[in-house]
Amino acid sequence: MITTNPFTPQSGWEPKIFGGREEQVQHFLKTMEEAVLSRSNHMVIIGQWGIGKTSLLKQFKKISQEQGYLASFCPISQAKERSSTTAAVNLIMQEILNGFPKSITESKPAKQKLQSQVLFTQFLLELWPQLNTRLAVVLLDDVQNMATVSTVIDLLRAVLSKEEVISRTRFLFVLASTTEGWENFINKHDPIGRFFRRREMINDLTAAETQSVITNTLAGTGVSFDQEIIKTIYRYTQGHPYELQLLASHLFEAQLQGKVTMSEWLPAFKNTLRELGKDYFQSLFERASDREKEVLLVLAESKAALPQSEIRRIMIVEKHAKNFPVANIKNFLYRLHDKGLVKRLANGNFQILDPIFGEYVKSNYAD
Repeated sequence: MITTNPFTPQSGWEPKIFGGREEQVQHFLKTMEEAVLSRSNHMVIIGQWGIGKTSLLKQFKKISQEQGYLASFCPISQAKERSSTTAAVNLIMQEILNGFPKSITESKPAKQKLQSQVLFTQFLLELWPQLNTRLAVVLLDDVQNMATVSTVIDLLRAVLSKEEVISRTRFLFVLASTTEGWENFINKHDPIGRFFRRREMINDLTAAETQSVITNTLAGTGVSFDQEIIKTIYRYTQGHPYELQLLASHLFEAQLQGKVTMSEWLPAFKNTLRELGKDYFQSLFERASDREKEVLLVLAESKAALPQSEIRRIMIVEKHAKNFPVANIKNFLYRLHDKGLVKRLANGNFQILDPIFGEYVKSNYAD
């Protein structure tokens, strides 16, 4: 009997199987132990869109509870352009309360007209005795959404540095942010980087981890993927968790008599490409200027990373781009890198962000 689709491509949904991230989990366990015995080294999880930051935070919550500690998972919504620091602090306080069991926390964020730092300090000091735990873990997701109120992260640093908070409470804060979002906070408030020194960069899954996630997710569903399908999924997604879940979900829906072979690949891939284009790739592609898009196409059509000299040669010899300013290719490449559209490898070569995004770029020119 075939069960319902076990893959979860919806943003923010926990995958059925949590794969990889063993190093980050071990670091978190060590950080919790240190926080209970001495003082907290608050953490930051950093990674690109769809890389699994939310799933990792939710896994941390489970681990905290397994260890007998209370944990609050706090999704941070997009702050408005003119939001005040006080409004941002009140949002965080409310989310922290919502994340802890309501039978434990009866407090409500104070509405007195206090300075924001004093308000948050008072909140933590008053909340702690109610929790009755050796450690309270606060998991703040998507903190890059506070970019327009960047002072709130520096305020958090200041409050958690206070001796009264350190000596009278045991809070461990774990923040999750996109790479660009975290760099923005550090650029505006240098002490943030020095305070949140325990940073965990999360990257794509390995080929072995991808194989394990797919195989274990399919267990008991009555559906199996051919090995060639699994290898092809990895070749195109490079282990990107969201892309993996979305592509595997479409392939599962295409199964015939419980089997998924390369015969089902093309329609499933087209559906995946269409959804990724609508949800993410379109806005990513539009970051590039018209000239940069021409360079992006060269990288999308290449099966390997290319040096600047080869990109220049292709533009002149193969593309016959007589009016293209080839002397500016270096500048175009660095701007594409800064915009998150290409990767720059250790040897100085450049490659497209990932193979599926490359297919999206090519499809735009095919149209």
